Amino acid sequence: MKKIAFLLVLSLAIFSCSKVRKGEFLISGKAKGIADGKMVVLKKQNEFGLVVNVDSAKVKDGKFEIKGKVKEPSMLAVFVSGLQQPIPFILETGEIEITVDKDSIWKSEIGGTDNNEYFQKFNVKLNTFQKKLMEYQNKNIQKLMDAQKKNDIAAVEKLKKGYTEIQKGMDEFMSAYPDENKDSFISLLLLQNMFNSPKFDLAKVTKTFSNFDSELKETKIGKDIALKLKTIQNTQDAQKKK
Repeated sequence: MKKIAFLLVLSLAIFSCSKVRKGEFLISGKAKGIADGKMVVLKKQNEFGLVVNVDSAKVKDGKFEIKGKVKEPSMLAVFVSGLQQPIPFILETGEIEITVDKDSIWKSEIGGTDNNEYFQKFNVKLNTFQKKLMEYQNKNIQKLMDAQKKNDIAAVEKLKKGYTEIQKGMDEFMSAYPDENKDSFISLLLLQNMFNSPKFDLAKVTKTFSNFDSELKETKIGKDIALKLKTIQNTQDAQKKK
């Protein structure tokens, strides 16, 4: 009995240490090397496709904090004054951690909540492919130009094939990700993007979506996907009856 009471007290103590409640978020940012007073702005794309400001804060002692309320996960970005590139992250309930790398924005890190941990790992893997593509292109661009001047079709095709194989690996990674991460908000975004692909496969997307966690399905994006799938299926069924 004493053991149960101790565990209960311990769990309550851990819960009370959280700086946010359900439906709230806290962004704890580290901005080493960025001068005090520099603005940090949260931005998102609204339903009309326009980028709008959500909130802001000032850097102080290499840190910044932004707190607010949130209903469901959504993709936002942090813009730091003086840095050209934004840092995308997922706004959701919990304590979100963002570490800004002012010298190489792509090396900035996000974490603290489940979806941002997923996103960080996803970005690391994706950046690996993008780095390989860039290195291959830089290494072989002159060879490709020389081969084209000589009209050496075999050499041109071989060089293009090397690039295509790396691209194929990246495409396969992104295609398989939703099936392997059924509770990740990134999976929902990737699945949404599949509707724009010329290789869109209704059966595959429907099966993948059906296996997603219920929390993902209940988001606005999840409901939009469900409606699109139903609409496409109804259209195909109607065409078959003609």
